[in-house]
Amino acid sequence: MSLAGYLSEYSLAEIFHFVQEGNKSGLLSIEPERGAIRSHSDTYYISFQGGRIMSVANSTGAEHLGLLKMMEQRRWLTPEKTAQLEAQSHLLRQPLGTYLKSTSLINTEQLTLAFNSQVIATTCKLFEIHHGRFKFDPHAPLNYVQMTGLSLDAKEVALLAMRMLKDWSGLSAKLPDPESALQRLFSEPNGLRLDSQEFRVWNLCLGELAISKIAKKVGLEIATVQQIGFRLSSIGLVQEVSAEPIQPDRQEMEALTPVCVGGGNATVPVSTSFLSNLMGFLKKKG
Repeated sequence: MSLAGYLSEYSLAEIFHFVQEGNKSGLLSIEPERGAIRSHSDTYYISFQGGRIMSVANSTGAEHLGLLKMMEQRRWLTPEKTAQLEAQSHLLRQPLGTYLKSTSLINTEQLTLAFNSQVIATTCKLFEIHHGRFKFDPHAPLNYVQMTGLSLDAKEVALLAMRMLKDWSGLSAKLPDPESALQRLFSEPNGLRLDSQEFRVWNLCLGELAISKIAKKVGLEIATVQQIGFRLSSIGLVQEVSAEPIQPDRQEMEALTPVCVGGGNATVPVSTSFLSNLMGFLKKKG
């Protein structure tokens, strides 16, 4: 099923959650609104396989060889070797990085560095975009020439990107209310590695304390806990709920419930338990 819309309606974190939960494969295109982010004028393409991010590029198709060019710029490949691989790129039936490693042209450390630069660093920048269009095409062919062969869960990348996000103004309308509570959806973080602040907040996500009270307990700003709440919510670990009011003890309520006795305008508050004892006494006397 194709999915298209605007980033003002669905954040990138929510889109990543949709892709991973559905274990989907395909190509997600991100087209920033013109002028929204000066450094993001191109359309970006994120390739998924089984809910995992395989590659990120600002071009698509075998004729665009960003990964190869990166390796040449870092002098892992000679210009001659790059030209040879470029001519044969249309014949690839496996990720480019996997092929290069199998032929000992690059090593595991270089492959990891390429993935971190191509996927993680670029995705973190894409999370700064809050205005633009997106489209997920589940029928797009795999673009092996852009792939290192490494991959990460979409939610794990989203969590990392949101930790690094400095300007939250574009997501302010999506943050949970300070007087709402957060309720865990799992007993454990579901395999995701939380940082120390996230874990402290996670421990109090029991659907009882308001976010403002959680902030006080863990010694963080309310806005920081709201952001953590959004991070945990957008990757499916918690949900926003109404904070449960503290219920007073029933016996105390009965003892404090006022009733009016006496005539005229004079009224005296008397507890129901006192009236019950008084009625029992009068019956005995009768």
